Amino acid sequence: MGLALVEVVIVAEDAFGIPIPDEDMDRIPTPRALVDYLLEKLAPTPEAETHSSKRAFATLCEAIVHVLGPQRQEIVPSTTWDSLLPRSHALADKAWHRIEDYVRGALRREHGAAAIVGHTAIELSNRGTPGPQEVARLRTRDEIATTVRRLIREKLEVKDFTDDTPFLAMGLD
Repeated sequence: MGLALVEVVIVAEDAFGIPIPDEDMDRIPTPRALVDYLLEKLAPTPEAETHSSKRAFATLCEAIVHVLGPQRQEIVPSTTWDSLLPRSHALADKAWHRIEDYVRGALRREHGAAAIVGHTAIELSNRGTPGPQEVARLRTRDEIATTVRRLIREKLEVKDFTDDTPFLAMGLD
């Protein structure tokens, strides 16, 4: 393991918010291999997806309690928005915007009996619930590859490389 790879790993760990153990460094000799490694490590497990949905529901419930005032135990996934939001459209819009502010992002607002808190929690979960783990959200290969290339150029100041250039050949040592 050369100094070049150690520099790359430190930059990648900081940028993606995940540790890369020393024993895994041999698996990432090139930018392409690093992208593959990160894609594997950032992919959510079924347990993580369940946790994310639960966390999104809990975040949404906090917002509802904060903005609208019901007791937490009154809110279940099948609770309709019509039963929670004020009847006045103007007041309902204002409350909805306050909930969006609380969860840090726009939410699709549906109306009627099919508009339930559980569907909104799933939407929130799918886009990533705000919090310290946001950096580890599911990313596409292109997003990861673009970020890795940018980090190599900006943080490591290497301008001339391809995805298959070995880190040891990048002149970082």
